[in-house]
Amino acid sequence: MSAGQHPSENSSRTKRIVGKEAAIPMEVVILTADHEVQGIIHVSRDAREERRISDLLNDPEKRFLAVTDAKLINRNGPSSPRIYSFMQLHIDNIIMVHPSAQAVLKNTEYSKDEALRFDGLRSKMVRSMGQASAGS
Repeated sequence: MSAGQHPSENSSRTKRIVGKEAAIPMEVVILTADHEVQGIIHVSRDAREERRISDLLNDPEKRFLAVTDAKLINRNGPSSPRIYSFMQLHIDNIIMVHPSAQAVLKNTEYSKDEALRFDGLRSKMVRSMGQASAGS
């Protein structure tokens, strides 16, 4: 610790460094009411594989989900995707998060099954949102 540095400053810096080393990148697709976000989130190495995304979304201390290398796609009409090196999404705006197909191809059979299940759920949700919009 350098002179004039408060002890908590040093420990918070250490936590950030340890936190980054304790996280692994995961390619995901995130759905909100108006957008699809494709990007990378960083999940804990300590969590069980099938719970990593859930643990991140259900952490009471975090209200935003950080996404790097993000591609923002408007779901309500044709427009060019917007690219961001970093963005944050408020947890309350997230409808669904699932591993991207590219990440699943690199992973286990379990992950492939989960991705297929999420793809089916996503298709149902898109259809139901379309029907709800048509009924309005």
